[in-house]
Amino acid sequence: MKANVPRIIFSLFIIFIIYVIYVLFFTETKEIFDFTRLDPNDQKNVEVRAILMRDMPIEISEESNVSIFYVKDRNGKVYKVQGPSSVPNNFKEANVVIMRGHLHHDYFHASSIVGIE
Repeated sequence: MKANVPRIIFSLFIIFIIYVIYVLFFTETKEIFDFTRLDPNDQKNVEVRAILMRDMPIEISEESNVSIFYVKDRNGKVYKVQGPSSVPNNFKEANVVIMRGHLHHDYFHASSIVGIE
């Protein structure tokens, strides 16, 4: 019986490590993104969650394949977003926009809109 105690402790430790790895890498975060973490000189696309500013203009132009709208980050700063015209249904009624893109000096370029909430 005493020989099994270290095995049980080791097994529980391994299960805990697997759980921590799962939580850190495979669960979705519901946090609103902090845009100050982005570098305007970095062209790497990142996934961000931001609050859609429904009280500001939302323009979707199928002809030019462009959408322009405004979002607010975790710090309350408002950013202009230029993205594709293909937006999810009920986009204008969304509270949160999940998008992939990169920051320019005067706007966020969304290469895709991943989802809305």
